Amino acid sequence: MKMAKQMTQTEEKIENFTYAVGADLSNQFEMQVSRTIRELMDSLEHRLIDDETKVDYATHVFAKALDEMVDHLETPKLLN
Repeated sequence: MKMAKQMTQTEEKIENFTYAVGADLSNQFEMQVSRTIRELMDSLEHRLIDDETKVDYATHVFAKALDEMVDHLETPKLLN
């Protein structure tokens, strides 16, 4: 008899988020982000900067985008 594989914490979070936002939107968004990361890697590939700087740059860009999302979500919305 096989035992069920225990999910990692990350797998569990992904499953919960997928359930919360819907599988279609979740998959679409993950594919968009993955494509954007691949495009960034391609554009930085031949730059004369080390890999750590590339990762730091990508981290900065994504952190800035998340900050903008938080600002947007915290901005009061007018109700009709």
